[in-house]
Amino acid sequence: MDHPAEFWVPFGGILLAGLMLLGWMRSLKQRRLLEDLPTSKIRGVFIGLVEVKGTAESEGPLESHLARERCVGFDWGVDEHWLRTVTENYTDSEGKSQTRTRTESGWTRVAGGSDLQKFYLQDETGVLRIDPQGARLEMTSVYDHTCGIADPLYYGVGPVFHVPDSTFSRRFFEEAIVLHAPLFVVGQARERQDIVAPEIAADKNAPMFLISTRSEAQILRGRSWSLFFWAFFGLVFIVLGWVIRDLGLRQTPAGQAWPGWFVPVGIFGVGLFLAWFLQVYNSLVDLRNRTNRAWSLVDIELKRRADLIPQLIRTVEAIKGHEMLVQKTLGALRQQAKTGSGSGVVGLAGPIKLLVEAYPNLQSVDNFAKMNRELSNTEDRIALARGYFNDQATWQNTRLERFPEGWLAMLAGFKPRSLWSATQLERSLTEVHLEENGAKKPAKPSPGPTQ
Repeated sequence: MDHPAEFWVPFGGILLAGLMLLGWMRSLKQRRLLEDLPTSKIRGVFIGLVEVKGTAESEGPLESHLARERCVGFDWGVDEHWLRTVTENYTDSEGKSQTRTRTESGWTRVAGGSDLQKFYLQDETGVLRIDPQGARLEMTSVYDHTCGIADPLYYGVGPVFHVPDSTFSRRFFEEAIVLHAPLFVVGQARERQDIVAPEIAADKNAPMFLISTRSEAQILRGRSWSLFFWAFFGLVFIVLGWVIRDLGLRQTPAGQAWPGWFVPVGIFGVGLFLAWFLQVYNSLVDLRNRTNRAWSLVDIELKRRADLIPQLIRTVEAIKGHEMLVQKTLGALRQQAKTGSGSGVVGLAGPIKLLVEAYPNLQSVDNFAKMNRELSNTEDRIALARGYFNDQATWQNTRLERFPEGWLAMLAGFKPRSLWSATQLERSLTEVHLEENGAKKPAKPSPGPTQ
């Protein structure tokens, strides 16, 4: 090679384009994941990767450092501006030593801090605890103020020292997750250690843990712009590398310059296509597995209903029978106390001159109410699981019908899924029969649906 740049300039362009391709693949994977996850109601959150939305709630909220906002987490900082003139020596194209100056400016962080607490996400169906440690947080700006040394805030919050070449201008800013603010959360749900309930927390195996004050639509638009950015600048770096080599360095005639950058651009295009192909196939596999898991969750809830309801019925009937016996015994004792005798309880009240009855705390009514609430809660859980599966299956079917993904899905053997109907759920209904006229009828669950 006659000139080192003939190799290093295009090589640098290819290297930067490769980095852009990796960024494009990462953005595409994240976008696919957000599209493929249906938004769950909080009561319908199951163990695994979930997507939920609601409002940030806390019994003991924090207070942000600058804005004094009630929040569940905040991050604040103070940047100080500096400006300096730099003189440097260099050798020009004729080999002569030259001197030049340039002005540099920037901001340096001089103070800052953050605080974060566990909080609850609430929607119309309930609350879900969120442990935000390890999450990628997208907060809302609640404070942004730039001032000079005469402002009381300058030294009131900022430090007394200054950075070199300071212009004595400071910017005070703060971001926070404000109490009651709408949130969009994607993360791994697990079982809590203190009670039987799920929570969302960091998991090293989870593909994403995001807590954002932006909506899902805003996040997806951001991912679309990110895809465009990585692809566009990847092509730009390749073209610039070859144009600089062929035209700037004049190594080949201008009329023959185009094949130099045409080939790497074509390679980059093929790389984009292969990356798209892999991402689409892998996302379809993940979507199918999540749909299968959603199907199993409905089966789990139906099995829970079939096992739990008969146990509840037996418990309520046992308590009801015990309290009925207590009532009969009390009635007999009361009658004997009045008459001095009684069948079946002879001798119990003979010497009693004064009878004080302490009525037991009967629980039948409360137990019937609890059983009714549990029945309602069980049916709600089944409905939520069914809705989650139907959302997942609907999106899978949509993906299989979209162009050009449908062709790839057809070649790979992906099949559409039928939705879970109400008729199937009725076939798995647990019949509830309590004791009538001394004859006890057991609860009999009907066989569940199959697919």
